[in-house]
Amino acid sequence: YMSIRRSERAMADLLAEKGSSLIMAFESALRTGLRGETGVRLQVLLEEMTRSPDIEFVAVTMPDGTIVAHSERTRLGETLRMQGEEVDEDRMTGLAPGDDVRWTTIRMEGRRVFVVYRNFLLGRENWSKDLPPPTIFLGLDVSPFEITRRQNRSYAIILSVVAFLMGMVCLLAVSFAERARESRRRQFRAEGEVHRLEEEVRRREKLAAIGTLAAGVAHEIRNPLSSIKGFATYFRQRFGDGSEEREAADIMVREVNRLNRVITDLLGLSRPSDVKPRSVCLENIVAHVLRLIRQSAGERHVGLSCRTSRSVPNVFVDVERLGQALLNLCLNALDAMPDGGTLTIAISRARESVCLLVRDTGSGMTPEIMEHIFDPYFTTKGSGTGLGLPLVHKIITAHGGRISVRSRPAVPAKDGNGSVGGETVFRIWLPLAPEEESGSARR
Repeated sequence: YMSIRRSERAMADLLAEKGSSLIMAFESALRTGLRGETGVRLQVLLEEMTRSPDIEFVAVTMPDGTIVAHSERTRLGETLRMQGEEVDEDRMTGLAPGDDVRWTTIRMEGRRVFVVYRNFLLGRENWSKDLPPPTIFLGLDVSPFEITRRQNRSYAIILSVVAFLMGMVCLLAVSFAERARESRRRQFRAEGEVHRLEEEVRRREKLAAIGTLAAGVAHEIRNPLSSIKGFATYFRQRFGDGSEEREAADIMVREVNRLNRVITDLLGLSRPSDVKPRSVCLENIVAHVLRLIRQSAGERHVGLSCRTSRSVPNVFVDVERLGQALLNLCLNALDAMPDGGTLTIAISRARESVCLLVRDTGSGMTPEIMEHIFDPYFTTKGSGTGLGLPLVHKIITAHGGRISVRSRPAVPAKDGNGSVGGETVFRIWLPLAPEEESGSARR
């Protein structure tokens, strides 16, 4: 744009300088030829000047627009025409002629011309100061100026088209890049979903194998265990208090009970889930579980916190099975905080579900451990069976919900006493009750 403006300004300055030189040459010729017949010589010079192909007309007018000299003899005594109308004093005042050359591109004398004009200086010394001086107009062929302007416009259009095409190419490149990023994100999410499904398949395969094993040997193991427990109870009653024999019998009873619990958990993990969901208030289940663990939490100096968002809808769950899953999570959280801490349970409304959060400030877990926490018989506790979290996962899945875990392992304290900074957060998304789902759809 600046280049076009400079080019047009340069062309206009060139034409204006040419017109100024012609006016000066015209005045000089008149001064040289003043020998008496001034009017005749003035008209002859005007007619001779317009024989040049690039000069359209020359006119000398009074301030009211009356023509006193013109390159066309027939125009003498008439009024100068500009933009198809006769020029009056107001229009002449608007042109503001002076001793310095001015120029404009306008329609004058019936044609579009490049007009150069100023006060006519010939005989200025004999002119009365009370009378305004006449004005000389020199109309030059505007075609060079118009050609330059058309070329500049074509150049500007070409540049605009190129800039537009470059902008479109950039937009297309950005669009393709965004699509590529979106494709990579979808691929990443798909790969994550495939990985999750593969893990789910492996987990189900393990559960199926465990179920086959448990179904085949559960009764065969429980029958001998019942006999062992009966004989151990019998012998414990035969020996006195404090004797080694009675202590050995007590150990046998405890171990039989532990084995019986392992078999019960194993059967519960392997058999098909028999949930009986109904519309319930999740706060009631949480309150019941907190009552069960309150004494154990007090013994371990663990603070309990429960937060519930406003207007939390009912969920469609089996009260007993979900309570069992939540109790397992809370007991694991207490085991992770032997030196005290805070156990937080929060309930909030999600988009199409209810989110149940269980957070502890215990020792946390490393990423390697988190990869296997839902695998059967994987445990980091010496007395654990490794079936608690797999059972939790199975119960949540049976309800059509989801469970996720995020953990940060604790680091040793600066004073060397214990560790700080550990945290584990379980999030469970549970389905809404049917009436809540229909209300959400209406909203």
